[in-house]
Amino acid sequence: MTIAESGAAAGPGGTDGPGAAAATPTAPAGTPDERSAGTPDTAGGDIDRLRAFDGLFLRAEHLNRIQDYAREFGSAVGRSGGPGVVEGFQVAVVQGELKVGGGLAIDAAGRPLRSRHEVSLPLKDLRPGNDAFWWVEVTRTDWDYGETAVQGLLCEDPCAGPTTNRQYTAEGVRIGLTAARMTGLEEQLSPNRRNWLASRLFEAEQRDDSPWTADPAVLPTAWEPPADYSRPPVRVALVIPVGPDTAQWVVDVWAARREVGAPPPERWWQGRLGMRPWSAYAAQILQFQAQSAQWRDTRTDAAAERATDQMLKEVEAEIGQLVDRAGRARSGIALEMRRSLERARSRIRDQLADDRAAVGLPLPPLTERGFGELPPAGYLAVRSDPDLLQREVRRLLGDRLGLSFCYATRADIAEAVQQAQHRDRIPLDSGAEVDVLVPVGGAVQDGAWTGGWVAFVRSRRRYCPSQGSDREGSEPTAAGQHGEPVAAPDGPPPAGRGEETGPAPDGPPPAGPGDDR
Repeated sequence: MTIAESGAAAGPGGTDGPGAAAATPTAPAGTPDERSAGTPDTAGGDIDRLRAFDGLFLRAEHLNRIQDYAREFGSAVGRSGGPGVVEGFQVAVVQGELKVGGGLAIDAAGRPLRSRHEVSLPLKDLRPGNDAFWWVEVTRTDWDYGETAVQGLLCEDPCAGPTTNRQYTAEGVRIGLTAARMTGLEEQLSPNRRNWLASRLFEAEQRDDSPWTADPAVLPTAWEPPADYSRPPVRVALVIPVGPDTAQWVVDVWAARREVGAPPPERWWQGRLGMRPWSAYAAQILQFQAQSAQWRDTRTDAAAERATDQMLKEVEAEIGQLVDRAGRARSGIALEMRRSLERARSRIRDQLADDRAAVGLPLPPLTERGFGELPPAGYLAVRSDPDLLQREVRRLLGDRLGLSFCYATRADIAEAVQQAQHRDRIPLDSGAEVDVLVPVGGAVQDGAWTGGWVAFVRSRRRYCPSQGSDREGSEPTAAGQHGEPVAAPDGPPPAGRGEETGPAPDGPPPAGPGDDR
């Protein structure tokens, strides 16, 4: 219903403003008339509110119009901010059921998707095979509830007998599983499927943006904004089968989930110009971090289930006391109990030794943990001391990548990771050039590694053979960020890396002022 439909004659400026319409008979309430779409020089936006006045017989349709106005107004504002997840909607598989927690998201129409309750979906009916996986999607739904009596209807006999109707509408979400396929998924070994599928989905996401700078590089002749922007579904995870058993599932959140990050115009133009949107870049980093962290947690969780070291020591001490008491007793039952307690204490001692040894075990290479490809930047957990740091990182990343070790403050590392937003991903078998950024405290030249982690960033790839040659009297250089080597103008690229210095040897950071690597 429009303003005119509410029984008030109003032009674009209202009854008192410019363009006010003369008082004319209006169409019956609820019936659109020609003025709802505007006048020759105005256009309606389908966001119509009730114009109340004294003497208006207020009916259900007017109250509905008040709600419709608020909903459409909020939807327009929500759409301008962009779709995505705001918070919550955590996903896990527990005993063959998919559990999705409450959360808040904005759909492509700008409508809020809010849930305050956990949803459970059985996975037993899903049929793995044929390269299938499933998206976990959130959509809007509503339902009526609250039965109440209708006391009589206008123009009908008020004594005809009461009827009932539902007086409330709940607006919530529906969690659905949408099947999809990725050719070649079943050919991958089970540990590799997660990273392999995530890499293909990230690639498809960038390809679907149809960047104008992609191969074949043909720039468009028109640069007009689109009439409408794409409206992707709100996805919070994907479910991947990892074996023939229908109970074997892996949940990957960040291969699917995109949080609210940018309005539709920014997201659209970034895609067309070959840029990676921040929400997609952050998802690539977080997908790698989540998968690698879950692998590390495998042994940690197993140890936690058995007990902590301290608890095991306390239990061992108590058993020791019981053994001593049983030893002083002379009965056969006490002696048997003593032997059982001795065996239990022996097992606890062995477990304590295994746990202490596991802490010192080096992490296996990423290729042995299901990774074939990395995001353009990310973080590695490392366990070595400073003297063995480079050796451990080389073992984690493999011997195919060209690694350069750089020492930097945490702030400069954060900047370097941000600058890699639009760079290509890093296949571990590609020979790509990668900077390993080691966080140090204090001065970069003399600071010590703060321990625990290092960052990796795909090196910038740029070659400028004639930089500076068009300046009269200037020396030709190719110097730039990251210490590119000097090259002669119009000559062949320098051998080896096109822009970075060579890998640093094992040992302390190189000395020298001004090293911002």
